Amino acid sequence: MDFEIVELDESLVAGLTIPLAGREVTARDLDLVNFTWDRYLCREKNVPRVAAYIGQEDHAVAVLGYEIKGMGDLDPGDVLTRVPTGRYAKFVVTEKPYDLLRTAWARVREAEKAGTITRSHTAELERYIGPTSVEVYVSLD
Repeated sequence: MDFEIVELDESLVAGLTIPLAGREVTARDLDLVNFTWDRYLCREKNVPRVAAYIGQEDHAVAVLGYEIKGMGDLDPGDVLTRVPTGRYAKFVVTEKPYDLLRTAWARVREAEKAGTITRSHTAELERYIGPTSVEVYVSLD
């Protein structure tokens, strides 16, 4: 098993937002996600990067940026979203920087295809832990 089931506390993610075409990032969305990350990284904000994907009926929105503890930590002009408390499958990948997210999401798809997890698509969270590690949390039914 390449993941563990965890109870994730509510977290607040702030940053730049983009609408997604469906419930997940598709090939069609990927260029926009990468472009938005490039815009965010131009800020040179010295905090760990975080991405939240929040389900909204038949599609989702992404907020790419940073976690905050309260409204006082929110940068002017940024959007804020709440990742709800709940059961999540946690996938951790520590490999070559280029392969991190691709590998993590491949593991999510493999676990889902094998029937070991059932995603709710309520919320998903990516936490970048340094340049060579990422944690991906996917909400479960």
